[in-house]
Amino acid sequence: MEKVLEITSNDHIIMIDKLCKRILGHPEILGRIIKGFIKEAEDVSLEEIIELIKGKKDQEGNSYFQQLNNVIDIAHHGRVEFDYFCCINLPQADVTMKRIYLDVEIQNVENPGYAPLTRGNDYLSRMITSQNGKEYDYRNYDGMKKTYVIWILPQAAKKRDGHVNCYKTNEHNISGSTIERLESYDKSEQIMIYLNKDHDIKDKYEDSDWIKTPLVIFLNNTYDLLIKKEVMKEYGFEEIEKEVKKMCNLGEMIARENIEKGHSMGLEQGLVQGQKLERRKKNIELITNLMNSLSISFSKAVELLKVSEDEVLEIKKYFEA
Repeated sequence: MEKVLEITSNDHIIMIDKLCKRILGHPEILGRIIKGFIKEAEDVSLEEIIELIKGKKDQEGNSYFQQLNNVIDIAHHGRVEFDYFCCINLPQADVTMKRIYLDVEIQNVENPGYAPLTRGNDYLSRMITSQNGKEYDYRNYDGMKKTYVIWILPQAAKKRDGHVNCYKTNEHNISGSTIERLESYDKSEQIMIYLNKDHDIKDKYEDSDWIKTPLVIFLNNTYDLLIKKEVMKEYGFEEIEKEVKKMCNLGEMIARENIEKGHSMGLEQGLVQGQKLERRKKNIELITNLMNSLSISFSKAVELLKVSEDEVLEIKKYFEA
């Protein structure tokens, strides 16, 4: 998962990373993501989905929801690590049950030098392959369950704020009128959720505001607890305060440490360091904008901007985190 929202030390990046994943997997957030963007959840209420995630069992004692190992390591094909990987059985209107596999990813940089959707295809194929021997085998491929990758981009460009795109397999008749069962090929889907970190919470999103605004606020370590509590109250969150408070505490700790570092370095050194950090932050913004607007790689962007080699090494850590 990419570094989220603040330019901090590697230790802080790791801490923010872990907190964001815990927020993603919290029933009140994950439930909204599933209800808002998973087709198979359209006949299930948000309240019921949250109960399923919390551990509700069926009549045979089996859980509807499982958080899965987020690392898939396939021999000779490499290892991938998902941000949050799970599967859930969702009741349908016809009284049947549909199980889906879901990976939720936070992508901080819109264009990290490749298309996240292409990476998503790799993730989808691995999620399907991981079902081999459990959901299906060579004798019966129909047991294969549908897989989703949902991308959350919390630092998308302002012009894309609130946009949601879906990518999936569709049937097109080239000749004739033969129609295959949807269940035969509808096995994978990617959803891109574009959010801008500077979104004004008073400006409600036209659709799905009940999940988009909480994602913007809760995954941002620069908002204070008071603002986040207001969002929790307005949007009906009851149990997520503990995780949100940890994110706020971390943001305050980072700010406090930066101030203390500035004092300990002395005024002159602090000014020099401050100017250096400000220049680095500006370069990161310029590089990110250039990569997104021209769809170019990191290396090409720094070349065009003529960033010094030393600065490139420091900035590169931000894009690789």
